[in-house]
Amino acid sequence: MKILDRYLLGQFLSWSAIGLATFVLLFVVVDLFEKIDIFVDYKTSLPTIVRFYAYGLTTIITQVLPVALLLGALLSLGQLRKFGELTAMQASGRSPWRLAVPLLLAALLLSILQYGLNERFAADHYLQKERILTEDIKKLSAADRESQANVRLLGRGGRLWVAQFFDARTQVLRNVSLQWLRPPTLSARIDAERARFDGTVWRFERGYLRTFQDSTETVLPFRAFASSAITELPQDFTRRKVDPFRAGMKDLLQYARRVGESGGETQAYMTDFHLRASYPLSGLILVILGTGLSLRVIRGSGFVVGIGVALAVGFAYLALIRAGQALGYHGTLPPALAAWLGNIVFGVIGGLIFWKVAR
Repeated sequence: MKILDRYLLGQFLSWSAIGLATFVLLFVVVDLFEKIDIFVDYKTSLPTIVRFYAYGLTTIITQVLPVALLLGALLSLGQLRKFGELTAMQASGRSPWRLAVPLLLAALLLSILQYGLNERFAADHYLQKERILTEDIKKLSAADRESQANVRLLGRGGRLWVAQFFDARTQVLRNVSLQWLRPPTLSARIDAERARFDGTVWRFERGYLRTFQDSTETVLPFRAFASSAITELPQDFTRRKVDPFRAGMKDLLQYARRVGESGGETQAYMTDFHLRASYPLSGLILVILGTGLSLRVIRGSGFVVGIGVALAVGFAYLALIRAGQALGYHGTLPPALAAWLGNIVFGVIGGLIFWKVAR
């Protein structure tokens, strides 16, 4: 790597790191003010608070990294232009494209890193953060935390569980209904006062087994019923839903397939699946845009102005991401196109600006 490339890369990474630290600090401070009453009421120790936010850093970093990279591109090139260094580089024969190469390569590598963080760590760290809040801070036992009311679980083979309450301590479902969905009809249903897992199978107590065939319903009352074909386990009912930006692509795809098997709509889950691939590349897209803005539109800027521009562009980008997500959820756009809409629009805008600069 040439000296000039190292210099440009150093400027870009330095400003990006400053921007990342600034945005992370803002996130933490805002969240701390929202949760300060909880920490005070439960007399939470400082080390516990630190661990709580340490596990939250993965999610925060992956969300704000694209905007931090945009800020790095704006300020690194903006400052170089402000002090005449960029003019000297171009006078020596360096084209705008050649000056942008180190920034774009760094942004691509950081986008790959962001994808890896999301897939490998984000979901686990999010659950650890929730565990610290409920167990270490609020002092709820694991069983109390995992017990929940108004249970809905989409199981395997088109099975849908609905229960009034799941008691994780005794592994009992109360007022439970288990439905077998064979699109476009319901093939069977169990309604029982309770279902208890005995370590091997679910045992339903005091209920009815209904089967449906050719518009005919057969009802069989029972005091006890069990079937080894029901393969869901108690831990399936204790798993918390994870935000699509934290859930892994594999988990999202598997869940979408279950929804499809039961006859449900899969647009929302497939849109989120494609978003997991498209969102990490937003850093590269925004760096292309930021480079073009710095070289053509913004003639040097301070840190405060840079943050303002980065936040404005970042919010516009996220708004378009959410708009595409909504269009994908409602089936207005195909899931893949809806998920990539933000990158396509901002990529075209950034490419056009940069093309005019390079002419």
